[in-house]
Amino acid sequence: MYTVPEATTAILKSLRVTNANVGSSNITVIQNDSGTTTDLYLYKEQALTTNSSVDIFGGVPVVLESGDKLRVLSSAATVHFYLSYLEVDRT
Repeated sequence: MYTVPEATTAILKSLRVTNANVGSSNITVIQNDSGTTTDLYLYKEQALTTNSSVDIFGGVPVVLESGDKLRVLSSAATVHFYLSYLEVDRT
């Protein structure tokens, strides 16, 4: 979904997920630390019911460094992800 550009720090404010599918959908959100190539599960295989939404970060900002990635997975095609973030250029 998002890769932090070079020489940048990103502050992720909100990740809102909405399930517009006719059935429940399993959601996974992964933060990949480019320095260690480690995957950190922020939300792992959680069911999201039909016509419902959730803010994955729950109001707690997530800080990512240059090259870090945020990946999202869904078991249904009609799940929508909305990311709100601020990029800080460190050059």
